[in-house]
Amino acid sequence: MKKIVLLILAFFVFDAVYSQTETYSIEYETHKVGVFNPEWEIEHILNPNKYEHITGFFREELAKTIVDAVKTKRVKIFDIRKREITLDTVVKNIINFERENFNHIIGKDSALTYIIPFISAYDFEEAVRYDYKNLGIEKKVTAYCPYIVRYKQFNGEKNDSVQMPLFWIFPKDTVKMQPNEKIEDNIVSIPDTVISVLDLKYPVQMPLSTSIFENVKEKKVKVYHSDGSEFKTPKEIDNLFVISHKITFTIANEESEKDTTQTVFDDILPEDIIGLRIGEKWAINKKNLIISKKIDYFLPLFKYDENNSLQLGVRIYNYPAKN
Repeated sequence: MKKIVLLILAFFVFDAVYSQTETYSIEYETHKVGVFNPEWEIEHILNPNKYEHITGFFREELAKTIVDAVKTKRVKIFDIRKREITLDTVVKNIINFERENFNHIIGKDSALTYIIPFISAYDFEEAVRYDYKNLGIEKKVTAYCPYIVRYKQFNGEKNDSVQMPLFWIFPKDTVKMQPNEKIEDNIVSIPDTVISVLDLKYPVQMPLSTSIFENVKEKKVKVYHSDGSEFKTPKEIDNLFVISHKITFTIANEESEKDTTQTVFDDILPEDIIGLRIGEKWAINKKNLIISKKIDYFLPLFKYDENNSLQLGVRIYNYPAKN
């Protein structure tokens, strides 16, 4: 009898521990983030609801920090297949890129300095920690690749760009900090908000989207409009989940031989949430080139039709994940 009781107790203990660990998951993801801000730098205005990217000064500070470490060979660099490459290879690629695309000749000594204003996109490999219970999201950058982005044409109708990846950096392979060196003295903080998008896929999509629905609908978390302003009444939040999902279909009429198109609206379901638009702050350590990302908020995206997604209408500020 004692053995049975012990087995039952052990089961409940295991179940409790397992349930706690299942409140979050860590996924390794790769995505590209552009940091060029066309409205600020070309039209000389800033609309934070439309563009929230790194402005010129901070974008160049980030690029300078990385390029300086590469030039002084304080960090190893790799190609897309994770094979180590030399600085000469990178310089040669830059010279060829400029000549082939713009018929522009630059020298070996000036190539790395010349490209700094044009480094305006990054590929990231990240470990992303999702906390389903508390809606917390944390990121740890494991590797990244800066891109040259040059625009051939930029206007309201068409944006033509040519891009080239420069090299991959793995922060764990950079120089180590000195024993008495203060980390704070080496941090370059970027105060601008960087917008990126995370696609929600198995196994993250349903537990996280279901948790978003439960927390928002049951008023367990404080949420705001997409632009950061407050809702006037709780009813406004409830309305976000109904009459928002547009479905258009065609009905064939055999008698008149004419097709008619109808549009209906349906409630949004958790499985309709397909991604998150995330607002985050970046910082880079000048010594070991570790890029840190602090997530401020995220906006759920739902599938509107086959080609488009829309914001649900709420901004959820990031809650620290709890173990």
